[in-house]
Amino acid sequence: MRKQFIAGAKCPQCNLLDKIFVYHKDGDDIAQCNACGYISVRPKEVEPQPEPVDVDGVVKIMGKKPDSKE
Repeated sequence: MRKQFIAGAKCPQCNLLDKIFVYHKDGDDIAQCNACGYISVRPKEVEPQPEPVDVDGVVKIMGKKPDSKE
């Protein structure tokens, strides 16, 4: 069984950073905390989220404002 630590992940039970690792067992993806033993199994069937619909056709460009002096 190959374990892979997830950098920057925080355990929802003990709130420690960098203690979560994931592995694959019996067809399931399992996340486990190395500190407190918390275990989470990823659901096999996930309902796809609908694509957002652009109703007004306007594209919003993120970044600095046109009138800024930067």
